[in-house]
Amino acid sequence: MIGRIFLFGTGVVSLLLLTLIYAMVSGQYAERQPTPEPTPSIAEPSRGSAEPSASVNPEPSPAGSGEVAMVMIENTSFGGDLTVAAGTAVQFTNGDDFAHTATDGTDGIPVADPLFDLQLAAGASDSFTFTEPGTYQVTCTLHPTMNMTITVE
Repeated sequence: MIGRIFLFGTGVVSLLLLTLIYAMVSGQYAERQPTPEPTPSIAEPSRGSAEPSASVNPEPSPAGSGEVAMVMIENTSFGGDLTVAAGTAVQFTNGDDFAHTATDGTDGIPVADPLFDLQLAAGASDSFTFTEPGTYQVTCTLHPTMNMTITVE
């Protein structure tokens, strides 16, 4: 009798553990991250698009003009590289069902003192304004194959 109770209890615990493992592997038990508050000064729409996953102003805008370029993260990709004018805010929107980052670095590794490290929960948006001309590498620290280059003129 005690053996049957022990076997039944072991079976129930095993079933619960298998269910929890399945939920974690399938993403149903993903860690929730807070959604960043949007910045009101960059809520303007962009004026053009380069391709479906990355929107860019058709011509670089004058420095400090307050333009916004959009990067839509989809299918674990930032889309194409971007060229913007100094003073342009680049808004990253996570269109995937899981978290990403937009971080100053390459191959999932941030630089020593990153200029930006945006945490993007599923569906979240955040932005960074590029004020200095140069070439900036962007990576996702959660998905090292996600990389792009932003050139600021």
